[in-house]
Amino acid sequence: MRPIQLDFVRPRLSVSLGGLMLLGLGLAAVGAASWRLSALDAEREALEGRLLRLQAPAAPVSEDDSAALAAADKLSAQIRRPWVQLFMQLEQIQAKGVRLGQILPQAGDKASVQLGGEADDAESLYAYLRQLRQEGGLHEVYLLEQHWDGEKEVLRFQVQARWQAGANPEVAP
Repeated sequence: MRPIQLDFVRPRLSVSLGGLMLLGLGLAAVGAASWRLSALDAEREALEGRLLRLQAPAAPVSEDDSAALAAADKLSAQIRRPWVQLFMQLEQIQAKGVRLGQILPQAGDKASVQLGGEADDAESLYAYLRQLRQEGGLHEVYLLEQHWDGEKEVLRFQVQARWQAGANPEVAP
């Protein structure tokens, strides 16, 4: 039989530099893999949620909501109109004795505008109206109001007209 040796001191473990580097690389790989896995899980959950929203039946729209949606669509259509093109068309009209002081786009289905201004005399005003019809890209041009301002000695007027976007393509911005 062999004698029993009791040695409470363990022999020293030798740790090599290569082993430590391998351990570090392994921990880095595990960390990168777990980070990528959590990112993919988050992306998958987002896509599943989007899929559920797309597959969900549309909620019924109440009459109040449908009226609000129609009003929003109408407003959106008004905003998308090329108002700058209209302003440029009006600026190009050279009318002697007429000064345009007011341009009021009108809300509604038709692209209409109300113009206000002053003219030195009725002849200048009527010549301006003819130019609006011919050169301004406007149609259905109507003189709504005219009156003589005795203090300033001018003829004040209001004109209502419809315009069509793209009626004068060389003026487009």
